[in-house]
Amino acid sequence: MAELGLAGKPSDYEEDHLISLELGGHPTDPKNLWPEPWEGEWGARKKDVIETYLHRQVCAGKIQLIEAQIWASTDWIETYKKFIKPKKKKNAY
Repeated sequence: MAELGLAGKPSDYEEDHLISLELGGHPTDPKNLWPEPWEGEWGARKKDVIETYLHRQVCAGKIQLIEAQIWASTDWIETYKKFIKPKKKKNAY
């Protein structure tokens, strides 16, 4: 964390895989590991959602594994925005 200039405590982060294990990412390669914050709009829980979505799409034969790996490792936030539809808010009336 210090090397990356990250604030907070280790418990504020999840040691995450750039390419998730469910998409064939290496479990211990330092190039595939990074500290991902739990909190914030784009925290670890949201990344888990897109990883699961991509995994299911690969298993269903809808996308190729290499495509899922590229989307997950290059810009997972844009991938999330592209594939995960925001839940519509109900009117308060």
